[in-house]
Amino acid sequence: MTADRREEALDWGDPDDPSWVDPGAPGSEPGAVLEHEGAADPAAVAGGAHETSAASTADRRRAAIAAATGVLGGVYLAYSVGWILSVGTLQLQGATLLIEVMYQFGEFLAIIACALWFGAVMALTRGGRPAVRLGWLALGTLVLVPWPFLLAVLR
Repeated sequence: MTADRREEALDWGDPDDPSWVDPGAPGSEPGAVLEHEGAADPAAVAGGAHETSAASTADRRRAAIAAATGVLGGVYLAYSVGWILSVGTLQLQGATLLIEVMYQFGEFLAIIACALWFGAVMALTRGGRPAVRLGWLALGTLVLVPWPFLLAVLR
C-alpha cells in the first residue's frame, strides 16, 4: 500500500465539504446550530433538513426494534422463571432410574429452551432483516409457553 493510499484511508473528512465539522471549532458542541457558509439557496438548506429527518426516522426505527427485542427477551426470561416454578410442582415417580433421569433431563431442557431459542435467533439473524428476527422471536413466545405453570395458575 502506498503512502498516498494510507493517507486517503485515514482521512475522515473533507474540510471543504459544508457538512464537515471541526470538532475543536466553536459551535461544534452537541446541539449547536450550524450555519451553511455560502448556502444562499434555501433548497440546499432544506435538503439537509430532509437528510436529518430520514436519519431520525432510521434512529427511531432502530430504537423501536431494540425495544421490541428487549421486551421479547423479557418475555423469554419470564418464561424461564415459569418453567422453573412449574418444574418444582411436577413430580414423576418412574419405574426405573433411567425414566427418572430422562424426565429430569427433559425438565432441564424445558428450562433452558427459552434462552437457547433467544440466543439462536439473535445469532442466526444477525445480518438479516429486523422483521425476520422479530418474527422468529414472536414465534418462540408461542412455542415455549410454560403450559404447566399457566394451567396451575388458571385452576
